[in-house]
Amino acid sequence: MGHDRYAMTLADTPAELVGILREGVPVGLFQNRTEAGYLLEDGTALLEAEKDENGFYLGGAGMDGMYLKTSARYEPVRDEDGRVTAFRRISPFAPRFTDEEQKLISQYALNTQENLLSDLEAAMRVIKEPRLHTLFASTRDKLAQVPPDACTRLMADLRFTYQSRHQQDLRQRARSAKPSKHKNKRRRDMER
Repeated sequence: MGHDRYAMTLADTPAELVGILREGVPVGLFQNRTEAGYLLEDGTALLEAEKDENGFYLGGAGMDGMYLKTSARYEPVRDEDGRVTAFRRISPFAPRFTDEEQKLISQYALNTQENLLSDLEAAMRVIKEPRLHTLFASTRDKLAQVPPDACTRLMADLRFTYQSRHQQDLRQRARSAKPSKHKNKRRRDMER
């Protein structure tokens, strides 16, 4: 393993971020209402009810109260308190991969397509379990079809996505583990 393998990291790959214009998306041609979601600064509408099988928001063009799906995928960018502050546009190659394949890419992604393919090949040589071997093989085959620059962007987007989802999950668990003031008061009342 050469030292030049670590010369560039995925953090060096710029993200395509889009700011939030407002929360809530106006919909309805005749009966106007506001749906849960976000209207982005570039005019894209993201509805809470419109996500793909991997959990990405499906971009939509909001026109005169109508929501028209596009192929664009977005992932929320959160601050340290877990509030959504912007959205990251995800590589158009992401939908080609299943959830398991995306997670695998996010775990093995280092910096270049060549290094990722090499790591997947090395892992395949030692994996004996057929289902896992098939997962690595299908991921490798699909990745080989992605242009190198687009692959770097894909890796950076997926790494960001699964790291931020993990952090959000940890925040939610920490919040639910904290006893509420109401429970503490009830506990003290019972002790008396």
